[in-house]
Amino acid sequence: MQTKTQGMDPRIKDIAAAAVSFAAFLGLLLALPAVLDPGIAYLSAIVGFIIVMSVAGYFTIEKLR
Repeated sequence: MQTKTQGMDPRIKDIAAAAVSFAAFLGLLLALPAVLDPGIAYLSAIVGFIIVMSVAGYFTIEKLR
């Protein structure tokens, strides 16, 4: 028999994951143009943001099961 443990509210986890992802996006936007061509850097920052959001969503869903 499984028992459901009390944890943080899932909405709070989602908001925290979004905030961390946004911070990572801003970090990538500031750092990548310094080392890459600006067009490629901005595209890479967007792709990195999508990857971070996907991973955060995956782990949030896995923890809810």
